Amino acid sequence: MRAHRGLRYTRYASVNKRVRALEGSGYVKKACVKRTKAGFEASTYELAAKAYLAILLNSVSLEELLTRLDETAANLILADIIRIIGF
Repeated sequence: MRAHRGLRYTRYASVNKRVRALEGSGYVKKACVKRTKAGFEASTYELAAKAYLAILLNSVSLEELLTRLDETAANLILADIIRIIGF
């Protein structure tokens, strides 16, 4: 991590706290756990589907999304939103 210029003076505790928060909210998930040379366990994380959806929705405007949807896709999305929100 310290090899990256922008993260050179970033403390491990700060990164660890943020990763734990992202894991708790469902944006990242553990990909695997490996043993280090010192004998500790180190987790590798990957983006969850929720994070990919957030990135996609951030890059596409709602108006553009609505113009590209056909009736079937719109119905599926609407049904899922209603199910999640609980209207």
